Amino acid sequence: MIRTPWGKLAQPLAAALALSVAAAAFGAPASALAKPKPASSSKPDEAQDSADKKDGKKGDKAGAGKSRQLGSYSGWNALASTGKEKTCYALGSPKDRSPKAKLKDTQAFLFISTRPGEGVRDEVAIDLGYPTKDNSAATADVDGDAYDLVTKGSNAWVKNPAKEKEFVDALKGGAKLVVKASSARGSATTDVYSLKGLSDALARVAQECK
Repeated sequence: MIRTPWGKLAQPLAAALALSVAAAAFGAPASALAKPKPASSSKPDEAQDSADKKDGKKGDKAGAGKSRQLGSYSGWNALASTGKEKTCYALGSPKDRSPKAKLKDTQAFLFISTRPGEGVRDEVAIDLGYPTKDNSAATADVDGDAYDLVTKGSNAWVKNPAKEKEFVDALKGGAKLVVKASSARGSATTDVYSLKGLSDALARVAQECK
């Protein structure tokens, strides 16, 4: 299975939702969504330098399609984007990130996408918000059940694609997701997601992208 970088979907989202919808849903400043961290950065705990800002400006103009919000469910958004291929996805952010001092200026997101034109349903991708060492290990724990992840750039995916459906089913019925990963410099991080509302968001996604 060809994994889709988070940025491929993040661009139309940022462009079409005018950032305010996502900012309100996640309790994050709009600027945090408008200026994603570039993969070339090696320090997730540092503020963006001038190069980061330059890349962020490019990202602001990159939206290639239009996205619309289908619904909001306890912090999880269901969205649809139209471009070359229609994509529907559930999107959420962690309620807690640690270490707080290092991650205070970074955003993380988890999204589960469906692309009918490609025969893809419920593909999970996690944007950690900082660069990792490619092919490094990470874990996702759903109420005590652990799943292996693999990283590339700032993204993480389920390591074994055959386990992806099981993982999504666990997310639908779970209460809490804990994602543990490390930056390219070896800094360990922990993100905690509430799963309340995710099942409803995915049901709306499935309805839209049949």
